[in-house]
Amino acid sequence: MGHEVGKLATRVYPGGILIGEDHLHHQQAVQSTRTGLDDLSVPAIPRYAYPRPSQSLPFQWSDHVFFEDGTLEHRKYLCNEDKDPREEFTTTLLEGLEKGGGIFIYGSYENEIITRLVEELPHHRRELLALLDRFRDLHAGIRKYFYHPEFQGSFSLKTVLPVLVPTMKYERPAIQEGNMASLEYLCMLDPSTSPKERERIKADLLAYCGHDTLGMVKIRKELLGRFGK
Repeated sequence: MGHEVGKLATRVYPGGILIGEDHLHHQQAVQSTRTGLDDLSVPAIPRYAYPRPSQSLPFQWSDHVFFEDGTLEHRKYLCNEDKDPREEFTTTLLEGLEKGGGIFIYGSYENEIITRLVEELPHHRRELLALLDRFRDLHAGIRKYFYHPEFQGSFSLKTVLPVLVPTMKYERPAIQEGNMASLEYLCMLDPSTSPKERERIKADLLAYCGHDTLGMVKIRKELLGRFGK
């Protein structure tokens, strides 16, 4: 158990330890929107004209929106063409996220992607910077305010999600981590890949990214259900 738990725990439950209450109260006031970004790792020789060697390019995003009336909407994007996906990725993302509500992320990855796009696509600078102001890092909140013995010291989404939401284990998705997603994406773009195989990969990529964003919504709901009152 981490030192934060030993020093700051305020309430102990059969299902975990809640460390302070400010973060959960803050979550209740924020629209539960989670945006998950996946990326394409470019080979040493750039695949497209602009990227630097080994630069990663975001080719997919997923957004589960949880509205106040309890309805859930899944918005998503996956670049299907062999092209630099950044412009289309950015325009669809900005349209999908609209201009209001908090955006729950898990870790710093999404922040890094958007920050890089601010530099690379200056014509979208103002809108992208506005997104950064809406980000709420659920990983940081859980790490600071909550612990469960089954985390075994890890706060990764792959550890936290199946502990808090047992029905969402990572043994089910065909794609289970980002490097595998990037390789599958390159395979989908390969002209030698059959149309049937392309469709399979596309479905797997959408399921992989969507699994994480839906997991974010369910983690938040589970924590609020246990400790929100």
